[in-house]
Amino acid sequence: MKQFFLTLTLTFTLIFTVTSSTFTHAEYSSHKKGYDYIVVGAGSAGSIVAAKLAKEGESVLLLEAGGDDSEPAIKDMKQYYNVAFNQFSYGFLNWHFVTEDQVFADGTGPVTFHLPQGKTLGGSHSINATAFVTGHRDDFNHIAREIGDQDWSWHRISKYIEQLKGTLKTITYAKEQLGAHSHIESAKKVLGFKYMKDCTLGQQNGICPTVWTGQEGEQGGIRSTSYDAFVRPLLSKNKVKLVSLTYHRVDKVNFDINNPSRAVGVSALNTRTNIQTDFTSNKGVIISAGAYQSPKILLLSGIGPRDELEALDIPVYNELKGVGKNLRDHYGVSTFWKHENLDVKAPFLFNQPSLNFFGPEKRKATTYQFEISGGYGSVVPLKATSVGEVRLASANPEDYPLIDPNVLSTQADLEMLVTGVKDYLLPFFGDLVQKNIYSPINISPLATEQEIVDFVRENTESKHHPVGTAKVGAYNDPFAVIDHNFVVIGTDNLHVVDASVFPLAPSGNINTPVMAIALLAADKILEKI
Repeated sequence: MKQFFLTLTLTFTLIFTVTSSTFTHAEYSSHKKGYDYIVVGAGSAGSIVAAKLAKEGESVLLLEAGGDDSEPAIKDMKQYYNVAFNQFSYGFLNWHFVTEDQVFADGTGPVTFHLPQGKTLGGSHSINATAFVTGHRDDFNHIAREIGDQDWSWHRISKYIEQLKGTLKTITYAKEQLGAHSHIESAKKVLGFKYMKDCTLGQQNGICPTVWTGQEGEQGGIRSTSYDAFVRPLLSKNKVKLVSLTYHRVDKVNFDINNPSRAVGVSALNTRTNIQTDFTSNKGVIISAGAYQSPKILLLSGIGPRDELEALDIPVYNELKGVGKNLRDHYGVSTFWKHENLDVKAPFLFNQPSLNFFGPEKRKATTYQFEISGGYGSVVPLKATSVGEVRLASANPEDYPLIDPNVLSTQADLEMLVTGVKDYLLPFFGDLVQKNIYSPINISPLATEQEIVDFVRENTESKHHPVGTAKVGAYNDPFAVIDHNFVVIGTDNLHVVDASVFPLAPSGNINTPVMAIALLAADKILEKI
C-alpha cells in the first residue's frame, strides 16, 4: 500500500511537472535530457542566473537540494534568528555546517563555529537578515584591475545594483523614521562619523539607515528573496522553459567522454526517493551552491588539487590548485544593551533603531562595519587576513565538507577586533549610556583592555559571509578557479556563479554583491557583453 501511494504521488507530480507551468516547482521530473543549461542551487545567485537565461529563451533546469520555501517563518522577517539558528524548530531549512576545531593566534581554543547556510528555495537569502549592503566601489574596481576586465568594475556593477533595486522589494528607514537621532548624534560626536542617507552608492563612510530586501506587512516585514523576485514570476508563464526541482542534491558534474573539458550535465540524487538521475545539458552547467558546497561539487567531479583528489581515489579531470582554497569570511563580536528611555518609531525587523556604520576611512574601502539594531551592536572588521580552506571529508557525496576557516589565525586580525570594540563600539554606546538611553548587558563601556581582549576571545563569531573558494583570477594566477567570464579554467562550458568567486570578502554583508555578480554572469553566459 505504501508503494502504491508513492507511485500515485510520483505519477501525479510528473504529469503536472510536464503539462503545467502554474506550479512553482516540483520534486520530480521525467525530463532528463535536452536542457540548454542546468543551474545548481536556487539561492541568491542561482535563482538570478536561471531566470535571466530562461527569459532569453533558453531551457533551464534549476536544481535545489533543499525543499520549498512555504514555511511561514521564512517570510516573517522578525523570525530571522529562528530560521537561521533554531536547529530544533527549523533545522530542515539549514545545512548547519560546523567548522573544524579552530585555534586563534594567541592560542585560544580549540573552538568551533556554527555556519548556517540555507537549504531551501532562496538558499541563504531565505534565512539571512536580508540586509541590502552593496560593498564599496573599490571592492569591484580591485577585481577588475586584477583580471583585466572592466565588466567587473563598479561602473558596471552599480548598474546591476540599480536593477536589483527595481526588481527586489526593498525597505529603507530614513533617520526621521528610525527614532535614532541620538544614535546619529553620538556617532558624529564620539566617532566623527557623518550621516549618510544612502550607503548603497559605492561609498560607505559614516552612519546610515539599514536597507532590507522585504516589504511592510500588517504583522511586520515580509521577506523578499531573489527566488521570489526573479524565478517565481516566470514559472506561471507558458512560454518560459524553466523547471525548478527541489530535493535534488547534485553530487558531481558529468563530462563528455570524447571531450573531458566539456560538461554535459550533472548527477543528482533525489533525497526523497533515493533515486539517482543524470540530467543532461546542451550548452552548459552553472554551479551556484555557495562557498562551501560549490568547491565540494567541483572536487567530487575531479576538479581540484591533484594530491587531495588522488588521496580519495577520485579521478582527476582537471587539476586546479585553488578549488576549496582562499576561504575568506567576516568575523566579529556582538554586544548587547538594554534600552531604557528610547523614543522609537520602530522598523519592522527588530522593533528598534537599526543603522550601519562604516569607517573610519573617508574615501577608501573601509576597515570596519558596525551594525546597530536597538540593543544589539556588532564590530565586523572587513579586511581580515586569515585564510582558510574547504576540503572533502571523503569521496562520499553524503559527507559534509571539512570547513577550516582559520579564524583569527593572525595576530593582526585579533588586534583589529579588540581595537574595534575599544575605540569605536564602546565609546559610542558609552555616550548613549551617559544620555540615560542604554545600560550594558554583557560588557561595560568602561571595560579595561584586558577585559575587552577576554571578551573578544570568548565572543568571536562568524558573520556568515564566506567567499573565495572558487575565486576569479587572471590566467597567470595559479589559484584562480574561474576566468573573467565565470568559466572554470580548463573547461569549455562549466561555470561557477556565487560568493565563492570573490577573491576577497566585499565590504559588508555579501548577499547584494552576490546577486549583482549573478546578473553580470548571466550577461557573460548569454554573450551580451
